[in-house]
Amino acid sequence: MRRILYVVCTAVAVVACILTDSCANVQDEAKDLTKVDATKWDNNSDSHFASTRIIPLETGEDFLMGDIVRIMVYDDTYYILDSGKRIFLFDMDGKFISKIDRQGRGHGEYIDANCFDVQGDEVYILSSFEKKIRVYSFEGEFLREIGLDGPYFDMAVEDDYILLYSDNNNESHKNFVKISHEGEVMDSWDDFDKITSYMTGGRKLNRQGSSIFYFKPFDYRIFEYDGQTSRLIAEFLFTNNIRYKESDMDDIVAFSEKVMNTEYVKSFSKAAKVGNLLVVTYQMFLDEYGIRDFMIIKNLTDGKCYNYCLQEQGLCSIPFPGYGYYLCDKALITYTSASGFLMANGNSVDEEILSGISADGNPVLMRFDFKTEN
Repeated sequence: MRRILYVVCTAVAVVACILTDSCANVQDEAKDLTKVDATKWDNNSDSHFASTRIIPLETGEDFLMGDIVRIMVYDDTYYILDSGKRIFLFDMDGKFISKIDRQGRGHGEYIDANCFDVQGDEVYILSSFEKKIRVYSFEGEFLREIGLDGPYFDMAVEDDYILLYSDNNNESHKNFVKISHEGEVMDSWDDFDKITSYMTGGRKLNRQGSSIFYFKPFDYRIFEYDGQTSRLIAEFLFTNNIRYKESDMDDIVAFSEKVMNTEYVKSFSKAAKVGNLLVVTYQMFLDEYGIRDFMIIKNLTDGKCYNYCLQEQGLCSIPFPGYGYYLCDKALITYTSASGFLMANGNSVDEEILSGISADGNPVLMRFDFKTEN
């Protein structure tokens, strides 16, 4: 049912999506389109990944997690948002450090946590429902809050500004809004239809160094923002023309005639730069496979492009609750519930690693590091 609902939401978003650029600071610099056949993929992932590591997250009564909702790596620390709306900090070996758990309606508390970011020694938590960003120390102490002009669903925090993404409604009626740390709007771009353009899934903003990589759903262009100017660094053209089978639409009443006569629904979910490689992950619905996660690796120097199906490569092969992945400039990190991991991999994992995994304990991370020479 969850898969069906995802496809329904995705299809509605495709019909509703209006893709226009309205920012004078966006520079259209990308050269040729990169053609990608999403029905085919390469089989040699070793050419880009140097090592694999299994990381059980330490389990304890005071820091037992739910399913992972979002994960990021900052200064050799894993920051993890779970389904209980708490943020846990673990070191690179999976040892527990601290957690932020301030749910409630009182001062310094939050009702929902759509996403978070880390800057310096502070954690920023975005609450779309409350239209606020709250800032905490690593130990969970409330520091301050920032009021917003509408609901936002993703953010990237820099020293002197915060970039927000919305597909619903804000006073600027823009997808991307740049604000100061006091909440003042500094810039905005990309118009959206505030009534119909509801988008779901994936992280639209990914901060790396002094730049932020961003994109919009169902718009296969990747931009890099340096705080002043957005530069188009890659654009992808999917070459397959396979259509949905009408027989598959019986249980998905929300699919319109327009969607049924387009290519399979594809949506970018994450983007990062690894040396001279641009890495983009996306999801696609295929008749014979269901929803699958793919990864495009484009060499920005020589233009070569590789397309991987993450499930087929064993990089995302554990379809259990909490399953997902995180992409950064050093690694692809997948995660799943401890019970799901044991069911899928228990017989093939080193005994020392297994000793740190409890079936009813915290999730397990699998880290695939990119080769540094790229």
